[in-house]
Amino acid sequence: MTSRWRQREVERPSTWRQSLLFNSRILLIPIFAARIVVAAYTSDIATDPLSLEARTETRQEIDSEFRKLTAPLGEERRHWASRIELTLNERDFSAARGYQLAAPLMMNRQDSAAVLAAADAEQSGSRDQRLARAALLFLPEELRASYQRSIAPPPVPEDLDSESDQEAAETDTETEIAEAVPDTPRAVGNAVQLAPLDEPFAGQRSFFLLGDPADLTRRSQRWLVGEQVDSLQLRLRALGLLTQDAPDPESRAMFEAASIMRAAHRAGRLNERFTGYLNSRVEDALPEEILRAELTIAFEPVMTTQARSVQVLDAYRAALQPEARERLARDMMIIARIAELTSSSGAITLVEQATTPEDMRRALLLSESGGHRSVALAREMGPEVLGLAQIGVKWSRLLVFQVMGLMALGMALIWTTLSALTQAEAIRLR
Repeated sequence: MTSRWRQREVERPSTWRQSLLFNSRILLIPIFAARIVVAAYTSDIATDPLSLEARTETRQEIDSEFRKLTAPLGEERRHWASRIELTLNERDFSAARGYQLAAPLMMNRQDSAAVLAAADAEQSGSRDQRLARAALLFLPEELRASYQRSIAPPPVPEDLDSESDQEAAETDTETEIAEAVPDTPRAVGNAVQLAPLDEPFAGQRSFFLLGDPADLTRRSQRWLVGEQVDSLQLRLRALGLLTQDAPDPESRAMFEAASIMRAAHRAGRLNERFTGYLNSRVEDALPEEILRAELTIAFEPVMTTQARSVQVLDAYRAALQPEARERLARDMMIIARIAELTSSSGAITLVEQATTPEDMRRALLLSESGGHRSVALAREMGPEVLGLAQIGVKWSRLLVFQVMGLMALGMALIWTTLSALTQAEAIRLR
C-alpha cells in the first residue's frame, strides 16, 4: 500500500513548485530590468552627453561616415574638391571648411598622408587650423583663390542715418534670406552672415538680425493694432534686444541664438515640429495676452520715439516669465554653443535637422565632436546625421552581468512554462 502511494506521488506533477518558480521569476524580471535601466542611464555618458567617451565615440562615427563618401578610384581628390566648390557657390563656408578638415578621410591613401604631413609641418594654430591650411594646398589653384577671396573680411557698412533707411536695410536682408534659402536649402543667402570659425572675420558679430529698439517699437505697435506681424519673430527680436548689453554668458547666448532662430524661422529652415516646440517655449516666456496688456499701457502716453522705445522694452521685460525664460535660455545656450563651434549658418544647418529637444542635444554633441565636419555631414545625410551622436549606454562588466542574469531569468521562465504545458499534455493523454 505504501509503495503504491509513493509511486502515485512520484507520477503526480509538482504543480505547486512550478507555480512558485513561475510567479517568482515573473516578479524578479521587472526588478532586474529596473536595476539595469537605472545602472545604464545614470552612468556618466548618459547624464553627461558631452563626456569624453561620448565625444570620442561620436567623432569615430563622423570619421567613419566621411570614409563612406566613396569616389571612383583615382578621382577622390577631384570629388573632394567639387564638394568644396559647390559649398562655396552656395556660400556655405562652414560646410566648405568641414570638407577641408575631412580631406584625410575622403582622399586616397597617398593624398591623405601628404595632407597629414603638411599639417604636421605647421607650427602655429590648433590641429584643425593646421589641417585646414594644409588641405587648402591640395585644391585646384582657381578654387583655392576663390576660397581665399570668399573668406576675406567683408567691408564695414556705413552708418545708416535715418530710421527709414535702417528699416529698409533690415527688410532687404530678411528678403534676401527668405528668397535665397528655399532654392538652396542648405545655404543662407547673406554672405556677411556666414563667418566660419577660425577664419579672419570669425570674431565679428556679423550675424545680427534683431534690429534696434526703435524698430521693435514700430513693429510692436503694428502688431498691437492687428496688422500682419509674425508674433514669434517679434518676440524673438525682443528677447534678443533685452539681453543685448548684458555681460553674463546666458544673456549673450540668448542674444546670439535669438538672431539665429529668427533667420532660420524666417527662411523656413526649421522643422515644423521643432517650430511648434520653439513657439511654445517663447509663448511660455512671453505670453501674448500679458504682453498685449503691457504694450497697451506703454503706448498710451504721448512721448518721443526714443522714450517710447524705452517704455516698450520695459513692457517686454515686465511680461517676461522668469521660470519659463530660464527653460528657454537652456535651449538658446545650446544653439549659441553650436554656432560658436561652427558658425551661424552651420548652427542653422544642424538645428534644422532637429525635431525634439533630444535632437538638439545630439546636434550639440555632433558639433562638439566634429565642429564644421558635422555641418558638412548634415548636407550629405540630412536628419540621419543626428544618429551619429553617441548618447547611449556605457557598458561595464557589472551591467553586462546584470543583462546576462535578466536573460537567464527569461529563459528559465520559458522553460518552466514549457515544462508545465508538457506535463499537462501528459496528464491529458493518460
